Amino acid sequence: MQKLDLLDENQAVTKTILLLAWPTIAEQVLLTFVNYIDTAMVGSLGAVATAAISINASTIWLVNGLLSSLAIGFGVLVSKNIGAKNFDRASSSANQGLFAAAFFGLCIFFMMLFVGPRLPFWLNADESVILGSQEYIKWITIAFIPQSLMIMSSGIFRAVGNTKTPFIVNILNNFINVFLNIFLIFPSREMTIFNTNVYLKRANLGVKGAAIATCVSISISALIMIILLLKNKDLTINLKKLNPLKMNWDINKKASILALPNAFERLSLTIGQIFLTAIVANLGTTALAAHYLAIQAESITYMPTFGFASAATTLVAQALGGSKKELAKKYARNSLIMGTTVMSIAGIFLFIFSTNLVGFFTNDLQVITSGSHLLRIVAICEPFFGLSMMVFGILRGSGDTKRPFVISIIGMWIVRLPLAYYFVNYTEFALNGAWVAMTLDLTVRGLVSYAIFKKGKFFDRESVI
Repeated sequence: MQKLDLLDENQAVTKTILLLAWPTIAEQVLLTFVNYIDTAMVGSLGAVATAAISINASTIWLVNGLLSSLAIGFGVLVSKNIGAKNFDRASSSANQGLFAAAFFGLCIFFMMLFVGPRLPFWLNADESVILGSQEYIKWITIAFIPQSLMIMSSGIFRAVGNTKTPFIVNILNNFINVFLNIFLIFPSREMTIFNTNVYLKRANLGVKGAAIATCVSISISALIMIILLLKNKDLTINLKKLNPLKMNWDINKKASILALPNAFERLSLTIGQIFLTAIVANLGTTALAAHYLAIQAESITYMPTFGFASAATTLVAQALGGSKKELAKKYARNSLIMGTTVMSIAGIFLFIFSTNLVGFFTNDLQVITSGSHLLRIVAICEPFFGLSMMVFGILRGSGDTKRPFVISIIGMWIVRLPLAYYFVNYTEFALNGAWVAMTLDLTVRGLVSYAIFKKGKFFDRESVI
């Protein structure tokens, strides 16, 4: 695979951004479509099955967010050291990152053994939802260790400018997941294939089957990702160096400086999402299912922008690490325009096809009607959401992970939650009110983020490598 030189100033900036971003964009879009299929398979089992998964959604998002924060911390170090041509330190950063991922994955596994079974009770879930919710999170908990290693490995590959490897491995992960879903979720049945009746033996495990499929697919994909990382030519990865008695505390300290604000941001946002889920859960199972499915449907709009934001982080980090400030500014400006434009177009798509998107997941007419209303509400703020995503990616590439944290705290805890609580409990807006609050939150984040970007002072930050 030909290595992309991200510091080549003779290459068109837009071309470099697209070359780096497209595999991540394709990966995220594919991930979203597979997630759509996954959710639709469970959704076909009814609102109770959907609600059983949705109860765990915020917690799973939190764990993945914390693991991604860890990957961002070490990934920025890898990128900046590669930009500075300090390849030994880049390799050391990658090795330390893998050890940290394994350690934190193990810690989260043991923590979730205690927390997982109690989640449906803490979130006021209906009694009909509790058993399925507990079965689901039990298997997902097992997957957190390989998931941690996979997220870190993907982050390291992207940090060196290789976005194709994570793309290919994640395609494999998704197809394994869907294939296993078919055989684990549904009951056995007779099918006609090429005019021949075939009896298809299946496990009929429902929600539990979906969780097992996820666990197995992630474990296989993580193993493949680690093997490919060991064979890569950009960094020297040595598992023998993953020794807790021989830690490089300087690297770990600098990675922590970068990762902790992002981790606190994810923690704060997810706790906020859990509170929001609890507020919505009081409206009943149908409202909770509509809320969850609308979130799933909306994800297709921001996955492409995530690809541009991820590319911006790597590009800005390598350019600043290589002391090419003007190149970093060009990458930032062009990435911002491209990512926000894509998000704006996606918002229009979301508004027009809201009913189709929710209807893909379920046949429940009440859920479809309610969920489509929610998507039309949030579609209005997608350009502002895109702005905040892009600016956050640029800031992280510069080594500034604190301001995204502060902006997110303000949006979630000062705007979204108080307004959602008020609209749901004291007005006739009910579930729609919670999404109006979300829309106002994302709009505020976008405007504040853009104001920070326009000042541009983060380009003058002292490089943390």
